[in-house]
Amino acid sequence: MVVTFVVLVLELTSTRLYAYIGSTHATSVALSIALLGTSVGALVRVRWHGWPGVGRTAPWLSAALLAVALAEVGGVALPWLVLVSLPPFALAGLFVADAYAARGRDGVRAAYALDLGAAAGGCLIAPRLVGPLAPTEIVAALGVLGGAWALLVVEPRPRLRAAAAALGLAHAGLFVAARAGATPDGALAAMLRDGRGSEKALAAGGATPRDVIDSAWSPLGRLDVGRVPGDDTRLGVYTDGMSPTFMLRAAEARAGAFEDAWGALLAAPYRALRPARVLVLGAGAGASVWLARKYGATQIDGVEVNPAMPAVLARWRAFAGDVYHQPGVRLIIADARRHLADTDARYDLIELALALTGNVHAQAAGLEAHLYTVEAVALYLRRLTPSGALVFIHSDPGNAYRQLLTVLAAQAAAGVSRDRALEGIAVLRDPRPETAYRYLLVVSPAPLPLEAVDALDVEPAELLWGPGDPPERAAQLLDRTQLGATNVDDLAPVHDERPYFFQNTKGLVATARAQAGRLWALAGAALLVVLLIVERRGDPRGFARPAAIAAGLGAAFIGVELALIQRFTLAAGGTLYATSLVLGGLLAWCAAGAVLISGRWRRVSRGAAGACLTAAVVVAGGAWVTRDLAWLEAIGSDAARVALIGALLGPIGLALGCPFPVLLAHEGAPADRIASLWAINGAAAVAGGTIAVLALRVAGATDALRLAAALYLLVAILARRVGTPADGAR
Repeated sequence: MVVTFVVLVLELTSTRLYAYIGSTHATSVALSIALLGTSVGALVRVRWHGWPGVGRTAPWLSAALLAVALAEVGGVALPWLVLVSLPPFALAGLFVADAYAARGRDGVRAAYALDLGAAAGGCLIAPRLVGPLAPTEIVAALGVLGGAWALLVVEPRPRLRAAAAALGLAHAGLFVAARAGATPDGALAAMLRDGRGSEKALAAGGATPRDVIDSAWSPLGRLDVGRVPGDDTRLGVYTDGMSPTFMLRAAEARAGAFEDAWGALLAAPYRALRPARVLVLGAGAGASVWLARKYGATQIDGVEVNPAMPAVLARWRAFAGDVYHQPGVRLIIADARRHLADTDARYDLIELALALTGNVHAQAAGLEAHLYTVEAVALYLRRLTPSGALVFIHSDPGNAYRQLLTVLAAQAAAGVSRDRALEGIAVLRDPRPETAYRYLLVVSPAPLPLEAVDALDVEPAELLWGPGDPPERAAQLLDRTQLGATNVDDLAPVHDERPYFFQNTKGLVATARAQAGRLWALAGAALLVVLLIVERRGDPRGFARPAAIAAGLGAAFIGVELALIQRFTLAAGGTLYATSLVLGGLLAWCAAGAVLISGRWRRVSRGAAGACLTAAVVVAGGAWVTRDLAWLEAIGSDAARVALIGALLGPIGLALGCPFPVLLAHEGAPADRIASLWAINGAAAVAGGTIAVLALRVAGATDALRLAAALYLLVAILARRVGTPADGAR
């Protein structure tokens, strides 16, 4: 249990670290590496029949974790960090596979339940560690735990015990040094060195570690405060090196001095519309709050999702003033859509400017962007006063075009024709390349007054569309070829079902080619499965069929996990919280299913097929139940939503917890077959994860769940000949 807990926390911590150093795609790399590593470890257990055993090798886990922590401190490049991260996962696979084999098929049900229970605990705890602790500190703490575990299980030899104790003390020393700020910021150095030309705006601007003067980790992204070259009136605050929001020197901020520079489009709606009640989504460091105050707003609500932001702003109060403690201003730490779902307030202006985007040259294509979907726009419009305005700002013309189509789709869903909707829309562009605020979209449920449009149309801005323009100009505005878009570009409106606003690849092939790393992971996992099957080619009982069943179960299980994480992201309050809650809850329910139900399937003829068929039916039902979760997302109580998510996961988890332990019970003799099947199951999960991610990108969460249900059905057909073992094991 300790080993599983350690590697699950390491896995989820790595998703946060990899996303910071690398890109939004790197999050899934951490998940794939964890599964691939454990499968490699299990393969080692299968091939290395004379391995020394846990009693002699337990300290290796703490040693491997120390290597990971030192690599993080040293700022190694992401590929090398991934490589260094493989040994802890491989050792975990080795130890867990050995534990399964040691228990044999009669004890596999309990082993499986303990394994899943420990994994569930790791999933629930990990997100609560990131923020209070930096990733390096978390790894060091895991190393201390690993050292303590080694002391408990290692053989009573002085040298082995001394090694375990020394490793634990080394981790403890590293933890203390990191907490005291005495270790280098390796993550920052790696991101700045390797992130140029990527979606990392901080790195693309040529920043060095000396330019970053403050930082803070949180479960939703690391914040970095950096100097802006040639401009001492502002500091950039970056989330994972992206999404810059600017902390303005108080005197210039109050005067609105940035309006004539980089903030021209940001200021335009406040100057033209003079809203009294304002909601800023993704409020960040508060530049828009200063503008709203300058132009007469009396109520300003800023919603910021990152819980580290208030502490960062407090540390820089002497520079930037106290923007969120002015009269009529309040800062709300919450998911933007979560806040709007929980409030009945109406606003004269709702602003969403550059939230989740990278920089003008690169976008976070793999990022789930629930703030920009048709359903999100419909929610924003419902929270406006009758003459209010919804404001979007984008840096990329393709994103601006897609946003316009998404707005029109939301209006059409509400019964508003395109021509009528365009009467309430103005589109402007700032042609200057030095600003990220390039495209402004103003949307009102009522026709925009011509005088308001004239007030928006102030140099250097260019009016691309406004009410009163001739119809041919509207046709030009909506012509995708004006952007250089082709038939292979996907700029269609985005829905919550498939919320990848920044992904413009169309179709399976193009989407797969855009994520070459996933294809390599798929190929590596497939090769590992083949090697594991070939390893047992001389098995007298026949191994191909149970191996195929184990592979199918691994691929289907991870597909269900990933699809449910996406579907529950809004209700859970964000991607990392959804990952924690869905994985933790699903694994806990699976553990319960293994303990309470799998034993009954084991005693039934063709019980493996029955368990797989039940899983297929329940997952298909889950796809139907979760296809529309607006009712769940509308519930204001966090506790009620969490309870309902847990209840919805219950039947799925209970069903998914049965097939694999039943398979191991039927096909786990001799005992080393259990290790082989466990390794195949894990390796196939890597391949299944790649396929599931592509299905989510191309078809959406509901179809991804249907695909998983179909795979469970196929496995049920394969499992028809897997019967009750001859010895009558119960």
